[in-house]
Amino acid sequence: MRQTLIMCAVAAMAGTASADPVSITSDSFNSTEATGSAYMGSMEYNYDSGNSGTLSISLTNMSNPTIGGFLTGFVFNIDSIDGGAFASLLSASDADFLDTGIESAGPFGSFDAGAALGANFSGGGTPSFGMSDGVSESFVFSIIASDASTLSSSSFLSSTNDFYVRFRGLNNGGSDMVGTVPSPGTGALALMGLACMTRRRR
Repeated sequence: MRQTLIMCAVAAMAGTASADPVSITSDSFNSTEATGSAYMGSMEYNYDSGNSGTLSISLTNMSNPTIGGFLTGFVFNIDSIDGGAFASLLSASDADFLDTGIESAGPFGSFDAGAALGANFSGGGTPSFGMSDGVSESFVFSIIASDASTLSSSSFLSSTNDFYVRFRGLNNGGSDMVGTVPSPGTGALALMGLACMTRRRR
């Protein structure tokens, strides 16, 4: 029994440093216009070496067709102890999305990084070049930080104020900025936890 508990504790500690993806979904209570624009996706961070890591982001526009509009950009923060930490866009499945660098997101302040049409979160040209409802795209960022080895997927979603998505060209001519609700994905750690609980019950 003691050996089982030790194995579970070791697994839990290992899990905190793993690259378990984090699922994200739009926060309908945290938007500028409450239009009902919606999205879902995931974020996964992997440590590479030295002071570098790779962050992969996938997003799907989940807005109802009656709302219309296009997902035209997103911004996020890097929750690092390194004040000089930064991200740069390595690739995007949609070439119309460009690296924003440090970017302002309206009333929500300034963010460390992002991708948007024309590299402009608030504007960026014709909205129809963005993601229409049901469309999914993927993005890969290089992360440079002195504590890159200790960051995790959750380091980019430590609060609901760390990630915002921009919608433009809605059917009513409007636009919106929508926050995120993070939700840890089910990974090996969760399965190990279930196994430990089952073992203890026995």
